[in-house]
Amino acid sequence: MRCRLLWGAARCLWARRAGGPARRFISSSGPPLEELFARGGPLRTFLERQAGSAAQLQVRGPELLAVSRLLMEKEQELRETEPLLHDENEDLRKLAENEVALCQKEISQLKHQKKQMEMIWSWR
Repeated sequence: MRCRLLWGAARCLWARRAGGPARRFISSSGPPLEELFARGGPLRTFLERQAGSAAQLQVRGPELLAVSRLLMEKEQELRETEPLLHDENEDLRKLAENEVALCQKEISQLKHQKKQMEMIWSWR
């Protein structure tokens, strides 16, 4: 039953295709190739912009590494400072509290900066 139904549908589709006019998929209403690639043309402008952004991304790679390295150093500094929060000396504790707050703020900023740079890098 299914075979007969499929065969009938295939014959109908084949008959429609054979009787209809040939379809042209290429649009001839667009600008000619010379105009697209001419200096200042839309395609050439797009390609030049893409090439410029690729060059910027190659420069930003070392920046991403530097931010990552600085982030690791700040996290290490925070780990080393946290035990001083429990010191007996009150002045040392206050200094440690200020240092921890500063480190946390810088770590937050560096993480945000790194995330933005990674997003830009991933678009490459």
